[in-house]
Amino acid sequence: MLRQLQLTDKAKMLELVNKTQIFAPEEVSFIADTFEGESSEAVWFGKFEGERMIGVAYCVPMEMTNATWNVLMLLVDPEHHRRGIGKELMQLMESTLTQKGQRLLIVETSSTDDFRTARSFYRAIGYAQQGAIEHYYDDDDHKITFIKRL
Repeated sequence: MLRQLQLTDKAKMLELVNKTQIFAPEEVSFIADTFEGESSEAVWFGKFEGERMIGVAYCVPMEMTNATWNVLMLLVDPEHHRRGIGKELMQLMESTLTQKGQRLLIVETSSTDDFRTARSFYRAIGYAQQGAIEHYYDDDDHKITFIKRL
């Protein structure tokens, strides 16, 4: 099942985030706080297999822009990679934002070899690379920005 997440999905979402071991503890805390933040305009999506969450994505509106959103996380359980789950989550995000009259979706990712597959994925689903900020995340780890008009 693919759907927008609700507050009751928090534990399952954090279980998936922790399982991947991609995020440092302070980043997991930030994700948890963002998920339940009352003032947050973030929109969350999940893919479920039975009761288990196997994919999660969220995006936020960009301040001081006209209907521009930023994807802050797209995460799929490693046991379920290469099955189209990331694409399904992005399509749900895009259609949800389109229905709300939004116009642009941004994805920012790393230039390191660890993110080569992510960069290829975004290109494959119609995102265009717009630029890079050198040494953004760390020395020799540049921020690569992709966009898609909705």
